[in-house]
Amino acid sequence: MKSRLFLYAKYCFSNILGILLATIFFYGWLSPRSVAAENNQPPETTNLVKQQIFHAIYLLPPEKRVDSALTLYKATCRKIPAADAMAALDQLNKLALQFNDRPMLCATLRMRADYYSVNNGFNKLSIHFYQQAINFAKQNSLPLEAAISVHLMGMYYYTFEHYAATYPYLLNSQDMFSEIGFERIPNISMYLNDLAVFYYAVGDYYNAKIQLDEALRYKSYSHRDQISMINSMGLIYRTDRQYKVALKYFNTSLRLAKLYRDSAWVGIAQGNVGSVYLMQGEAQKAGPFIRTDYTLSLRYNENVNAAISLLRLTKLSVLQNSLGLAAAQLDTVRALIAGQPGVLEQWIDYNDLRAVIAERNGNLSEALEYRKKLETAKDSLAARNNLADLERTRLRRLMDSHLVQVGKLKASQRIGDIERNGIIVVLILLVIIFVLVYNRQLLKEKKDKELLAAEKRVVDEELKNSVSELMLYTENLKQQNHLIDKFKAKIQSRDETMADAGIVEKLMLGNLTTNQNWDEFKTLFLKVHTGFFIDFKKAFPKLTETDMKLLALMKLHLNSREMAGMLGVTPEGIKKARQRLRKKMALPVGTGIEEALMAI
Repeated sequence: MKSRLFLYAKYCFSNILGILLATIFFYGWLSPRSVAAENNQPPETTNLVKQQIFHAIYLLPPEKRVDSALTLYKATCRKIPAADAMAALDQLNKLALQFNDRPMLCATLRMRADYYSVNNGFNKLSIHFYQQAINFAKQNSLPLEAAISVHLMGMYYYTFEHYAATYPYLLNSQDMFSEIGFERIPNISMYLNDLAVFYYAVGDYYNAKIQLDEALRYKSYSHRDQISMINSMGLIYRTDRQYKVALKYFNTSLRLAKLYRDSAWVGIAQGNVGSVYLMQGEAQKAGPFIRTDYTLSLRYNENVNAAISLLRLTKLSVLQNSLGLAAAQLDTVRALIAGQPGVLEQWIDYNDLRAVIAERNGNLSEALEYRKKLETAKDSLAARNNLADLERTRLRRLMDSHLVQVGKLKASQRIGDIERNGIIVVLILLVIIFVLVYNRQLLKEKKDKELLAAEKRVVDEELKNSVSELMLYTENLKQQNHLIDKFKAKIQSRDETMADAGIVEKLMLGNLTTNQNWDEFKTLFLKVHTGFFIDFKKAFPKLTETDMKLLALMKLHLNSREMAGMLGVTPEGIKKARQRLRKKMALPVGTGIEEALMAI
């Protein structure tokens, strides 16, 4: 039942191109075998290898090669002798090496594992080749191939009901798929559905539903995969006795099956719809659906599922008191399940219904015989379930251990997240503080610049005023010297009066020969040329006050006549004074006093 409902389309062809390839090569392979059979000759077992069936794979784009090779392998190699199958896969391996196709090399190992699994059941060779595929993918940095190989190893253990071994592989592969990104995994819905099937098998319907919800978010490569996943959701809700929701999913899978004209799934979906009606006690509604499932199951040689459907129809016959029909139906059930493995539940239903029919017919001894068989079957089922429960217990311990580890990892991650978030908050606060301090510093610098600019404007204005005052003062002195010169000329021509002589004496008091005038001049001069006298004294300590007066006037770029008038001497005296000053300053040859003035 489980394999029928969940794995029905597991190994169907994945694409039209693969079908065409498989048909062409399979037909070419079978034809000579058929001729040999007609002639009573042994078939040529190496014919498949001689045809080099996998060469056409490398005419395809790289992304289609692995899937097409797998499709071709399943159609041509799965049921042939091991030597022929391995020889064909050797051929594929050689081609992969020639084209440096590492994903194909890994896939070839998985095909070898699959071959021994299909033909030998649970065996060491399959485990060996799956492990080789895992190791090869990891060593060659093929994360997708590694994830697929780990997943298939898990499904191999699941197929043979080694659930405790299945669990870590499937969880590990899901983590690997997640790291790659589900949206980047071709047909990721199939791998998620496989994990859901596993959870369903071990009775973990909660996680099965989570995986199916995730799987249905992604597009399926096959409409059968989509129908299977929707049908599985219905099974989960049916098991949970949420019959209304279960019917919604079963009807959706039935609608899709009809849309794609998939009669096999039409039968399965109708049987599931009928089973829900039967569980709800609506026998009249259940009948047509169950009969359709029974008919289609027979058509596709699904004997066990046909028996399950017929047992349901038998219950309906008993409810309607059609005991003869019910007995005939049970005869058919017996023929369908005879020799079938894993049908203890069907034998229990069979013996129970036989006992009921015998009791209603008044045949108590026959009823007692079937009741004994019923108890024996129940004991066998209980023993099998005990083994299954033991396996589930091991699995539950493993799952609990995994959950504890996950919890620890999550707790560690939360602590790490808190520490990281704390560091981030501190860094953000530091950045904010830095920005505030920086902005404050910028504002301070801006204010300081504005203050300096204002002070500079004041200083510049004062300097400008000082220069104006100095120029005015100097100009006044010049004008006074000019008047003095005029009066002196008159005096020398003896045309002046005594009064004029007195005026000349007063004007002479307006030059720099007096201490008062020199102090006034010096004050104005220092406003314009700050530190002039101090710097010159440091540079030339031997200079006198008179020398400093001469240097100050030279700094103002006055000519000898103007300086003579302001100092109350003759121009010749100025010339001699400059010569004496040069000697005192001990200037090098070629260096004038003006150059020294510019330097200080």
